[in-house]
Amino acid sequence: MRSSSVRRARGPRGVLGALAGFALVLALAGCGSTGGVAAVADGRAIPVSELQRAVSELGPAYQGAAMPAVLTALIVEPTFTEVATKHGAGVSDSQAIDSLKQAYVTQKLTLPRSFGPGSIAVVRFSLAVAALGALPKGNDALAEAEALVQKLHVDVNPRFGKLDFTTGTIKPSAYPWIVTGSAAGS
Repeated sequence: MRSSSVRRARGPRGVLGALAGFALVLALAGCGSTGGVAAVADGRAIPVSELQRAVSELGPAYQGAAMPAVLTALIVEPTFTEVATKHGAGVSDSQAIDSLKQAYVTQKLTLPRSFGPGSIAVVRFSLAVAALGALPKGNDALAEAEALVQKLHVDVNPRFGKLDFTTGTIKPSAYPWIVTGSAAGS
């Protein structure tokens, strides 16, 4: 008796039901505010949760730490850090954390118990750009990093926009079925 019920569950309806349930779980996981991937850069996934944590940690201490800017920094940070290291101007996690702590102290903010990897990466990127710019041939080093960034294969989740390599920013996606403010008033 037991073997027949197991066989029935494995039949076409059972398999379809299991697949539908699995698809529903995946869809719900992707719809949550912290689920999913914000972008993939050369196979490296940037989770939405990491992006959101970085924005919440950086926002109080750094003006302009909005989601598009933070996501752009997370996408390009490894490239700039690698070029800075190559030119002898590498930046460590501890330097980034010290800089974050100093920004919080300067703004008289309460330090969190720890900073997330996204926040550390964004500050590491900022420090790497400054370190490259301070080199005797800093403009050449920055141009090298920018050229390498142009070669990255980047997929940004459409929910966050589209990366525009000409401006180095993420622009909101426009969809024909979404009514904008000017069209809504018509």
